[in-house]
Amino acid sequence: RMRRDSKSPLVSAGRWLLLAVALWLSACSTGVRLGYNYAETLVAYSLDGYVGLTDEQQQLVRERASALVAWHRSTQLRDYAQLIDTTRRKLDGPVTAADVMAFNQAVNDRLAALGERAAPDLAQLALTLTPDQIARLQRKLANDNSKARRELVQFAGKESLNERVRKYADRADFWFGSLSREQLELVRASLAQRPDNAGWWIDERERRQRELLAVLQKIQAERPSEATAAQWLKSYFAQLQSPPDSERRRGMEQFRTGNAELIAQLVNSATPEQKAALKSRLESFAGDF
Repeated sequence: RMRRDSKSPLVSAGRWLLLAVALWLSACSTGVRLGYNYAETLVAYSLDGYVGLTDEQQQLVRERASALVAWHRSTQLRDYAQLIDTTRRKLDGPVTAADVMAFNQAVNDRLAALGERAAPDLAQLALTLTPDQIARLQRKLANDNSKARRELVQFAGKESLNERVRKYADRADFWFGSLSREQLELVRASLAQRPDNAGWWIDERERRQRELLAVLQKIQAERPSEATAAQWLKSYFAQLQSPPDSERRRGMEQFRTGNAELIAQLVNSATPEQKAALKSRLESFAGDF
């Protein structure tokens, strides 16, 4: 699912960590192009809002982001387009949950490669952060989380299965056009078997934020070499995809598997018109890349 969710776990806290994640999460091609072409400015703006960059740090961020985007533009975008084209061609036959999971893994692998490349640049910046800047980041994240928790409590027990189905259908409509009654029943049956994951997702987001803050605080306190700081950040990125805690991995896999099964059902039940709409969306993304 490449549609952007403003409440997803890393959009608020770590979009700046993976500069091109918006390529995979944006809801429209205009957003992809605009965000990508102004990545240096957007990254600096986002970071400044969370930590309050000095003039020197602003310059560092713009220089390193510019170099990273230049590498990404020259080495990664054609591969992204090929991945989308390969996926689009597979839509002519039956699609399995394993196919969807494989696509998700391919996306995650590419984000991991981006994190690997960005880690030295992020380490260079992290080594310049002051305790006050890290404390400001911690406060900003805490405020974001407090708001999310209040909203969760406010709507706990009020959001019916019908509302969850409606929200999922709204997202699916972006790719397929309007879902049929039979497809809505597929969505309903799938969501009815799964608890609302909003609480779990907030817990996971907060854990990721605490881990990020711990890495930044360790870098600030121990003042390691850039190579060591970069390795710590690479380890943090690696744990985003596969947390060391078995319970966290299990929860993540259950979420991914349930979603993949439903997506495969929707693709296989799509009408010729819906498949044409889906292929058109994917073709548009491939063209942007």
